[in-house]
This record gives sequence, structure tokens and C-alpha cells, in this order.
Amino acid sequence: MLRWALALFVAGAAAVAWPTTVSAANANVVSSTPADQSEVDQLSTSIQIVFDVPIGPSPKVVMTCGSPGQPMQLGNATLLADQVTVSVQLAAPAPAGPCIVAWSVTDTNLQPAGSGTIAFKVLNDTVASTSVAPSSTNPTDSAPTTTVAPVVAPTDPTGSTTPSSGSGAPLGLFRFLHYLALASLFGGLVFLLVAWEMGADYLSAINHLRVVWVVATVSSFLEVGGLAARQSGAGLGSSLSPTAWGDAFATMPGKAAVLRFLLVAASGWVALRPSRVLDPTTQLASLALPGLAVLTLGVARDDYGFIEIVAGMVHALGMSVWLGGIVMQVRAVLLAPGEGDLVDAVLRFKRLAGPAIVATVASGLLLMFSLDRGHLGSAHGLVLVLKTLVVAGMVFISVATRQFVNQRLARAHTLSAPIAQRLRRAVTIESAVGVLVLMVSSWLLALTPAGLHADSGSSLALSTPLHFVNNSMNADITVAFSQKVGPNDVRIEVLAPTTGISSVRVEFLPPLGSSVTGVVIDPIPLTGAGAAVLDKSTGFALQASGTWTVLVFLDGVPVEQHDVFVGA
Repeated sequence: MLRWALALFVAGAAAVAWPTTVSAANANVVSSTPADQSEVDQLSTSIQIVFDVPIGPSPKVVMTCGSPGQPMQLGNATLLADQVTVSVQLAAPAPAGPCIVAWSVTDTNLQPAGSGTIAFKVLNDTVASTSVAPSSTNPTDSAPTTTVAPVVAPTDPTGSTTPSSGSGAPLGLFRFLHYLALASLFGGLVFLLVAWEMGADYLSAINHLRVVWVVATVSSFLEVGGLAARQSGAGLGSSLSPTAWGDAFATMPGKAAVLRFLLVAASGWVALRPSRVLDPTTQLASLALPGLAVLTLGVARDDYGFIEIVAGMVHALGMSVWLGGIVMQVRAVLLAPGEGDLVDAVLRFKRLAGPAIVATVASGLLLMFSLDRGHLGSAHGLVLVLKTLVVAGMVFISVATRQFVNQRLARAHTLSAPIAQRLRRAVTIESAVGVLVLMVSSWLLALTPAGLHADSGSSLALSTPLHFVNNSMNADITVAFSQKVGPNDVRIEVLAPTTGISSVRVEFLPPLGSSVTGVVIDPIPLTGAGAAVLDKSTGFALQASGTWTVLVFLDGVPVEQHDVFVGA
């Protein structure tokens, strides 16, 4: 069963990574009219771009002219019969001054095949400069003056408005310590119940459970303070008092963290007297307190929907039983040679570890598909790939350890010193890799999954995020909004570049032929990776149904555009 679980895990990871690791070569510009870095006298007809490989049928082209760049009226970008030439008509002549054309294309299999820009200079106007379309107009039709949306407030990567408090690094450390200690506590109690009943009388097991309970309680307390500090923008020290935890209740992870602290603190009732987990009258409560605390780990982000929360809970339970049992063996069972109860404990845990590994791997794969949707090139995706490799290593070591147990202990009546030493060395390595998994998991929570639906469990009513990518600019930006006529919530997140941004602007241009105004969100107070939100109460509204054009500009240069249908 473990071999099949490992095979399925590796196959699933390979299937997710395949689109990013095995893909057609990016398209490169061979020539263009006007040429890159050239000067032209006038420009009033069309632009052509020639690529070095055949491309897909739906290229995207955006053009700005002037300083600051104003979007030009363009017709639809057309792929000619040779499949390498893109032509786009200008609806109005380009004014004198610098112009930038941003393009993005797919390959013939409709997979992203690159993006870039072409810059040139127009020396003379062909018409009066007053005819140049301002940034408020539709690129395919004249429209009334665009209204400018209010400035939005920066938010943390999870999507809630949170000023920076500098608590990010300590919070990550608190999370890691808490995850490790809580998993050791719950997994250790399950180990006693299922595999090692006599362990409740061993001083080594009792001391281990007491120590991890203390660490879990203290680190949980510090985690809540860190979340409150991040939410309020106050210092960490001033947020450690429970009277300052009110800001933690503003997010679902904050509420879960407070509940988790109370459950972990109450778990001292069984941690200080582990024999209660074996007593039928107190067994349910003994497992329920730390077990519910583990379940709250599934509520890790405000953006999580039902599927992500359930998968996260299963993942936390499986990992806790697996890692907690391993740590219990290292800290209490395999310290020295012993009688048959130690042999039975190791053999019984072997049977318990199988379902725990399957649950951990299966729920992890589900979260991978749900959160990243194949965008493994993002920061979250790359760290997730790292976690996948580490978990695969842990599964491999676990399978090898179980095989050793089968070979050496299946008929043994005592745990000899050589076997105990060898087995403890193998289990110690397995537990060390598990600790590394928890460290990477804590790191993942500081990053935003590219494929996560921003409206899942969020207070904002958002549709699926639009992804704006321009490889030549190293730009990766998502925009999500309600996509309804009337007031809209909006969430804008910069994934790349992580620093060095001077301005971000998003334009919503109305449908062809409509007489309503477009909307510009500018300025957006982001200077690097981060998110900003604009809620419908501020007056951001789209006043007509139909296909709206959304353009994103980074430092005045167009990144990409998307056409989106806005319903009534």
C-alpha cells in the first residue's frame, strides 16, 4: 500500500509540474513595423510583429504613447496565415513622442509562449494632439471621461487589509514551533492509545508529552500575538497581552488561532496525566481537545473555501499522527533495548503510519491542485515544489523503515540494543525530514497561491482572478473583481517584481459602443510584492453590462490586457 501511495504521489507531482517543465519554446520577435528602438516620421495605419515560431490564434497587443503613457485605440490583433505575423490596426493616429507596444502570445497548443515589449518614437503628429485618446477612453470606441477610483490601502498577501508591523519573521517561527509541538502532542497520544498502552507508565513518554504541551501552549500564545500585531500594525510586544487580541478576530485564521490556543491550553489536562487517554471514561475528551486543535490548522487563510479547509484539516491530522508517532519513538520508545511491549509498539505504529501517510499525501495533492492550478513558477509554487520533494523523501525513508521493521521485528520478542540503535537512527532521520516539512509549510503561509480564488471565504465578493504576465518586464500581477454591473469589490496583487515598483495602474475600459465611463484605479500604493483592495462601499462601479477591457500598467508601461464579460 505504501509503495502504491508513493507511486501515486510522484505521478501526481509530475503531472502538476509537467506543463511548466515540458513546454514549447517561448516565441521571440524577429522583426516588427515599426522596429524596436527605431524612429518613424508618422504612424497612422497598423503595427506588425513577426515571431520566430508559429503562435496561437489569440495574440494580445496593447499600445501606449506619450509620457506618461496613454493607451491607444487599437483594433483586434490578427494572426496572419503564416502563423508567425501579428497585425493590429490603429483606430487613431499615434501622436508624436515615445510609444510602447506590449504583446503576449500562446503557442499552437494554447499554452503561454511569452510576452514582451517593443519601443519606438514617433517624430511628428499626423493630426492635432488633442485627438489622442486619453487613458479614460475605450481602446475601440470613444467614451466619456473616466472616473478615477479612490486610493486603495495595501494589504497582506492573504487578502485582508493589514499594515506592516514587522512581525512576519517571528510569526513564522512561532508557527513552526507550534505545528511541531502540537503534532507531537496529538500524534503521541494517538500512539499511546493505538500502539503502546504501557507507554503511559514510562517516565520518558510522560516527560515528552509534558514538554511538547508546554511548547505548544507557549508558541500558540505567541502565534496569536503575532497575528494580532500583523493585523493591527502594532509592535509584537504590545500585542502579546490577551486584551490586545481583538484585532486577531478580524480574520478567520486569527479566530482559529485563538480557539487553538484555548484547546491546546486545555489539553494540559491529558498531557500532564497521559493515562487518561487509555481510560474509556476520559478517552474521548483526551483526544478531542488536541484533535480539535489540530483541525483548526486547516483554517490557514481567509481565502480558503470549503474544499481547501477540509483538505487542510485532513492534511493536518494525517501529518500529526505520522510525525507525532515518529517523534514519540525517537523520544521514548527507542531510547534503549527493552521487552516485547516496545516491539509491539513499533509493529503497531507501522500499521498506523500507512493510513496516515496516504491521508497526508492525498490531501496534499488536492491542496496543490486547488491552490496553485499549475502556476508552479510563482513564489508559492516553487516553495510547494520544494515541499513536494521533501515529503517524497520522507515517504521514501518511511517505506524503507517499515521494511526494516518487517524484516527484523516480525518474529522478535525483545528489542535488542543493535536493532534499537539502527532503528532509532532511521526514525531520527525520518523525523528530521518531517521537521523540515513543517518549516517549509510555515514558509508557504507567508506566500500567496497563484491559483487561489480570491473570493473563497473572503469578505470581498470576487470572481476568479485575472492573471497579467509580461516576461520581459518580470511582471506577474493578478486582478480580481466582482464582474457585476454596479458597485464592485476589487483586489489587486503584485506577485513580481518583489521590489522597485514606482507605480501600478489598472484601467477598466467600457464595452464597445457604450456611453458609460470607464474607471481607472490610480495610484495604487504598492512598491513591490503585496496586495491592495478596494471595496464596493468606496464607490467603485461598472455601469454597463458587456465585455470590458482590463489593462494593467507597471511604471507606466502596459503589462497585458484581458477582455472580461460583466453581467447585469
